[in-house]
Order: sequence, then C-alpha cells, then structure tokens
Amino acid sequence: MASSKEAFLKLEIWKKSKTVLKLTVVTKGGMPDTLRGQIVATDEESGLVSFVVSKVRSLPRIDLNGATFRIGKRSLEARRDEDLLTFEE
Repeated sequence: MASSKEAFLKLEIWKKSKTVLKLTVVTKGGMPDTLRGQIVATDEESGLVSFVVSKVRSLPRIDLNGATFRIGKRSLEARRDEDLLTFEE
C-alpha cells in the first residue's frame, strides 16, 4: 500500500512529463473501460485528477478521495469499495 501523498507525487511526475497513459476503469464489477490520455492537473488536497482523453479531448475529473493506492514502477492502482482505476505508462 502507498499513501495518498506518494500516489499524487507519481501522478504529478506523469503530468510534468506529459506522459500518455492508459487509464482502465472498472466500476462495481462491470466491464472495464479503457481510455488513453494525459494528466493535466492534480489536486492532492481535494483528491482530484484532471485527465484529457486523447481522441475526444474530453476532460474528466477523477475523484480519488478515500482510495487506497498501490504504486508499481510504471503504474498506479487506486481502489475504492468495488471501483478500481489503473493508470499505466
């Protein structure tokens, strides 16, 4: 397990380097939804991440409040209740 601070440091590194990420979202055991894009803003205090989806230029805000985190060398997993988000390089 990683702290919220460690998770947001990883997200901030990806934001600053403009890394294109694969974001996989699984909610309540449903089918995975996969997006590709970049992080454009992080706010650790409010627990929010803004993500620009490459193909459609949408800007979803991802709420990570109350999540537990696992950090890999090239990935970050955020889990809350039955929801799972995975950011991968």
